[in-house]
Amino acid sequence: MKNIIITFILLCIFSLQQAFSSNVEPENSHLLRGRVLAADTNQPLANASITVQQANVSTITNQEGYFSIRVAESSRNSHLLIRHLGYENQTVSIATLIDNPNNNIRLIPTSIELSEVHILSGDGTELVREALRRIPRNYPNEPNMMVAFYRESIQKDSRFVSLVETVLDVHKAAYNSFSADQARIYIGRKATDISPRDTVLMRFQGGISGALMLDIAKHPEIVFGTDGSEYNFEINGLISFNNKPHYIISFQQRPGINEILFRGTIYLDTESLAFARMEFYMNVEGRKDASNLFIRRKPSRMEVEVERARYTVDFIEDNGRWFFNSSSVDVGFRVRWRNRLFGLFATNYTISSEIAITDRYNEDVVRFPRNERIRSTDVIAERVEYFQDPYFWGDYTVIEPDQQITDAIRRLSGRLQRRSR
Repeated sequence: MKNIIITFILLCIFSLQQAFSSNVEPENSHLLRGRVLAADTNQPLANASITVQQANVSTITNQEGYFSIRVAESSRNSHLLIRHLGYENQTVSIATLIDNPNNNIRLIPTSIELSEVHILSGDGTELVREALRRIPRNYPNEPNMMVAFYRESIQKDSRFVSLVETVLDVHKAAYNSFSADQARIYIGRKATDISPRDTVLMRFQGGISGALMLDIAKHPEIVFGTDGSEYNFEINGLISFNNKPHYIISFQQRPGINEILFRGTIYLDTESLAFARMEFYMNVEGRKDASNLFIRRKPSRMEVEVERARYTVDFIEDNGRWFFNSSSVDVGFRVRWRNRLFGLFATNYTISSEIAITDRYNEDVVRFPRNERIRSTDVIAERVEYFQDPYFWGDYTVIEPDQQITDAIRRLSGRLQRRSR
């Protein structure tokens, strides 16, 4: 690839030090909880967008459809707006959610009037190219500030060995400029579980920078190059999002191109041709050279196979402009040692990350001092503290962890507390 989205370091074990943090109970705000389900199937809807109307406060649902969002007392009489691809928007009174943790919100599948648009199938190349040309029109031409929640994890087989959560300040550069986005850590925490039997520690380098680079409207060259000429694009119909029709466009790497590129699905707003969502995979399957894109350093006797690399990115519309809303990464590795039992046994590692914009504002838009910025070489787990304080996050909105991560946090935090005595 011309640009590497995510980089990783594979190193031997280092000693870790514990640190502690403390915050006070938040005041003058309400923590709302709920679950978003499909009305027709009763199945949870992951990555549904949850937004406070007349405000820029938002979050997304986790893989089990759960969400939590903190809203100011001044928004008590406002509403939450819930949106998901393929479903009708729904508004819910904030007042009805306060002190009521068991809220199931069911979204109704939507149908699209075919008379609204005429292109339903066929070659989507020109649509995608036009969408790329319209980026300066559809996305902000002025920088803005964002608050984001970021989580990353590393699993060894079924065991979590590292969990990191942070609240970030983000300076989002204008889409018509060459300036890079900047992020700095406001607060963060971690948990680790390093077994004496572990001979290798996989460290996640550049996770936050990579999550922001997944903004394919800001960095379309990462996937599409200069004009998308290395792909075949096909229109596969329509889907509703935010009560508006969107083209579903699949893309595949053209035959005969040896470079490791991508495949996936693009969702374009039919009116503006703005990118609303993209789900895509790097074509790493069966490519022994794929590990060179991800592994910065490893022992010479170690063989690493990249089994999958999946990415998603979402945008949200506000007053005719589209803003980066969330992204996620899921990369799987298979590791073998050539000098151990003839390399017959392998260990599976999964590295995941997700970022969601939880607030956005246009006041005091400033770039960060160099010493405060997150760099693409940073290992975030080395810059935050251990899970301890239940009031750690204060009045910040975070992504509700799914049950698997919740159990891991509880288990790892318990071990840390026992060790600290």
